[in-house]
Amino acid sequence: MMAVTPINLTRISDNMRTLSLLSSLRNNTLQMYLDQNKLASGNRLNAPSENPALASRAMYLSELLERQDQILANISHADSMLAVTDSAIGEVNSLLIEAHDIALTMVSTTNSSEERQAEAQLVLGIIDQLVTVGNRQYGSVYLFGGQRTQQAPFTQNHGVAEYRGDLGALRSRVDYGQDPIINLTGAELFGALAGGMQGFVDLDPALTWDTRLVDVTGTGSQAIRTGTVRVTLSEPAVSFVADLSGADTAGDVIDLLNHAAEEAGLTVGPGAQFNASFSAAGNGYQISAGSGTVTVSDVGDGVTARDLGLRGSDATIVGADLRPRLTALTTIGSLFGGTGAGLGSIRIENGHMAADIDLSDVSTIGELLNRINTAGVDVQARINDASTGIDVLNLASGLQMKIGENGGNTAGLLGIRSMHAGTRLSTLNQGRGVQIREGHDDLCIRTKSDVAFNVNLDGCETIGDVLDRINGAASDAGVNVTASLASVGNGISIVDNTGGPNDLRVERADLSYAIDGLGLNKTTSENEIVGDDTSGIVPESVFSALHDLYCGLMSDDEIKISDAATRIEKFMTRASQLQGEVGARSKAMSTRLNFTEEAVTSTRALLSEVKDLDYTEAVTRFQTAQTTLQANLLTGSRLMQMSLMNFLQ
Repeated sequence: MMAVTPINLTRISDNMRTLSLLSSLRNNTLQMYLDQNKLASGNRLNAPSENPALASRAMYLSELLERQDQILANISHADSMLAVTDSAIGEVNSLLIEAHDIALTMVSTTNSSEERQAEAQLVLGIIDQLVTVGNRQYGSVYLFGGQRTQQAPFTQNHGVAEYRGDLGALRSRVDYGQDPIINLTGAELFGALAGGMQGFVDLDPALTWDTRLVDVTGTGSQAIRTGTVRVTLSEPAVSFVADLSGADTAGDVIDLLNHAAEEAGLTVGPGAQFNASFSAAGNGYQISAGSGTVTVSDVGDGVTARDLGLRGSDATIVGADLRPRLTALTTIGSLFGGTGAGLGSIRIENGHMAADIDLSDVSTIGELLNRINTAGVDVQARINDASTGIDVLNLASGLQMKIGENGGNTAGLLGIRSMHAGTRLSTLNQGRGVQIREGHDDLCIRTKSDVAFNVNLDGCETIGDVLDRINGAASDAGVNVTASLASVGNGISIVDNTGGPNDLRVERADLSYAIDGLGLNKTTSENEIVGDDTSGIVPESVFSALHDLYCGLMSDDEIKISDAATRIEKFMTRASQLQGEVGARSKAMSTRLNFTEEAVTSTRALLSEVKDLDYTEAVTRFQTAQTTLQANLLTGSRLMQMSLMNFLQ
């Protein structure tokens, strides 16, 4: 409790007078100190306790300004990225126009070989310039590398451009909850990953003990949501709740269910009162009761039993197919519903590069992908978007990628063989297809025993149809000839078992061009003809079109030059569209930048009003406090004079 200072200082003790003077001096000094601190710091408040409401508002505005400054920096970076990207696309478009003009000029029959070869060198220069633009940087970031921003996305090897970036998008936080894409990948602009072998086989991995639940689709077409489930048995009459919220793997679910049953007093295991296990199909769960029925239901609003495909009642509940996803950790032994896959060797050719890849000792999908990707043939094997199979992309624009067998069936088993029974004829020869002459025979096969039979390919749509048609025609002719896919590499194999002394021939019938499209225009003294592989996959990219233009100019191939001109024109249109899209995004980002700069300026002004000191007012207060202190000191010195003369006065 504070002492009360008397008002009438003439009738108080000297001690009280001294205390009163000291208190007044302390208050004056403190006020001067506080005012001096404010003048030194420029802040209206020395501590939040001076004005909690004002301090709270200042703190809120400071935090808001900090967030706005970060967003402003993000927007500024995004605006610059888009502006540089827009400029780079313009350069690409100009180079494509130049290449297109060369193609249109050189397609004329009046041009000499020397002129075309000279222009071919200009095309090589254009390719070099496009690679340079493709490796354009903003700061330390490569513009067209996707999320691989720290390495050059394009390299050149033997005159062929190779893409090393990815398809990842770069995003920037430009507002709360708004993260627009601020980049363009090399695949989008140059079509660098537009050619690949899309896996045609669902590898159907089984549910294993180590399969993570996040890698299981579940019956709700999404990751399984773990929670509690209720299990009720009719014999014995027991009901218990199993908490599955801590389950991370498929095996954890089984462990937790069986443990909860044991806690409820049940015997657990095959043939016991309760048993949770994987289903016989290997793609879900199974719960069985020793006798009577077992019922599995969700607790409250839970969905775990439904997601696991176990909701129901029966003597044995066989869960739904949970469709485990293919991941890098998926074991080879778990493929095809758990039956596994006996892998051998595959052959990959890509232009001048070739490799026989032994996959017999790989144990996981990740090891398999790594083995293919490090084979030195410029391909990229990866799990497809649906997580059901494998795709193999050709990274080398202008080169034909061919994936075949090497004495086994591994490529077909994995669904990555580029020529297989399901290969559509329309995709062969880089999309030019096979010209079948309707209403006429297309092939004439002359055996070593000098027996000939014709093959009509009317209505054939796939390689499998062609094989069936050849084998059917041989059977109808009573000739021991079989057609199948080559056991090494790719191509159609025709085996003659007649044993004659003559050559085995495949000849053109009725002026049909099908023999060329199928790569079967061959003669051999052996008993087997293996056709050329016409299934090569080339990325439909800017660089592939320019590479073909270069090859066409060097070889005087007018058809190839004309085809390249058409493809280049498509990329010109695509580049113009992308430039329009990026330009629109850049303009919107510039507008957002101006708006955000204004918002930051407004917040700074408001924060200044709340936080910053009014120096005119502060100096006046400081001078007043100084005058008050001086007055106190003067008054105190007179009041505290203790001489006899002062007392007598």
